[in-house]
Amino acid sequence: MTAQAVTEPPDLRTAHVVVVANEKGGTGKSTLSIHISIALLKAGFRVATIDLDTRQRTLTRFLENRASWAANAPWNVELPYHHALDRGRSDNIRDNETAEFGAFAAAIAEVEHEYEFVVIDTPASDSYLMRLAHSLADTLVSPINDSFIDVDVFSRVHHDRTQRGQVAQYADLVLEARRKRRLVDQGIIDWVLVRNRMSSTQSNNAKQIVTSLKRLASELQFRPADGLHDRVIFRELFPIGLTALDPIEEAMRSNTLSASQASARREVDTLVATLQLPERSRGMATHMQARHEWFDRISRYYREMRR
Repeated sequence: MTAQAVTEPPDLRTAHVVVVANEKGGTGKSTLSIHISIALLKAGFRVATIDLDTRQRTLTRFLENRASWAANAPWNVELPYHHALDRGRSDNIRDNETAEFGAFAAAIAEVEHEYEFVVIDTPASDSYLMRLAHSLADTLVSPINDSFIDVDVFSRVHHDRTQRGQVAQYADLVLEARRKRRLVDQGIIDWVLVRNRMSSTQSNNAKQIVTSLKRLASELQFRPADGLHDRVIFRELFPIGLTALDPIEEAMRSNTLSASQASARREVDTLVATLQLPERSRGMATHMQARHEWFDRISRYYREMRR
């Protein structure tokens, strides 16, 4: 997929990297990746997207649908520069990892100079590539459903208070990524935990989840935020590659937005504002160099591993 033409020469800067991730599946990672990317495009930023989910490729499918719609759309449809990683085809796992790492490193190197934001959608799995993406994040967005099953990948949920509250597997992954990031360039990963696919009715369970997240926020150093409600509109627009932020009233040949459409648009706007992304990302050369050095370290590791 080709990017829209960039009319201005790029500044010398490092792209602000937004990674949307959670080791738990079914939390709406791709939905958030889609809407964050389109919101930034509509705000006038240069945006690149990378799809690390080599199996599902939901973000890639959406952008393919959007490009198809754009060909005959009655308005200018914004498109990011998109890169989808391919799965390794070798029977050798190490060869696959090396090839996938090389493709990811090349994708980052291609976009970090020319784009202000890079949005990375990740699979629901723990892999070396997912960990690398976390260590590159400037903003980490982790969607979570209003379920203690989802909370359990951050902090151990248990009826026995003596076993409750231990740092769980995904939170440990993020904390390790933060340690690595500080060692590389003294960077800070702003971690935002987003309640997603929320119900329109406030249940007692949802209230307990909110209380738990507030407690965990200080322990794990993340910012809790409200995301998107579970609305049909987020699913029904997927086949044509549109979002609630697009002029869907024109696409649906209607003069006005429905109440649900208007609410969906406000939710996306509120979420993006809550992320507190930089208005203009003016990275420093030292940060860019540190990122290159980090890739070099990992490259050497995989070369040595193959010997």
